[in-house]
Amino acid sequence: MTALTIDTSLGLIKLVFEGRKLTRVEQASSKEEGGQVPDEILKPVIDCIEGRRDGAGIPVKLEGSEFQIKVWEAMRQVPPGQVISYSDLAKRAGNMRATRAAASACGQNPCAIVIPCHRIVRRDRGLGGFFWGLDIKRALLTREGIQISHDNYIV
Repeated sequence: MTALTIDTSLGLIKLVFEGRKLTRVEQASSKEEGGQVPDEILKPVIDCIEGRRDGAGIPVKLEGSEFQIKVWEAMRQVPPGQVISYSDLAKRAGNMRATRAAASACGQNPCAIVIPCHRIVRRDRGLGGFFWGLDIKRALLTREGIQISHDNYIV
């Protein structure tokens, strides 16, 4: 396992890789130097975090329940500039009655931004939550061209 911390427009972010696959993206409180990651693996991840590309095609290794993995895979299918509701996400993951479980899987997303949990909102188009904070969720959605009202609803 290789971990490194990068300085981004969203603050310090820790990336964890297992072999050639990304396993974690998380906020960091301090800069840590880790091992080396080949540029052809690291550059797409950084470009995704900086909003220069989508996370589709970035190899990830996911560990979770069968339903969580289905939710995370369904999130990867939501294109930049679009949002879906937690209930739509549950349906895409194969269980239309599991809205709360889908929302919980969003909160446990190990590869935030690369797996775009920020594109999942409440059914009433309210932003809902984001474990990195609503300011980051707003910034991610805004840079994708999504308009958000002052009271945190998709316009």
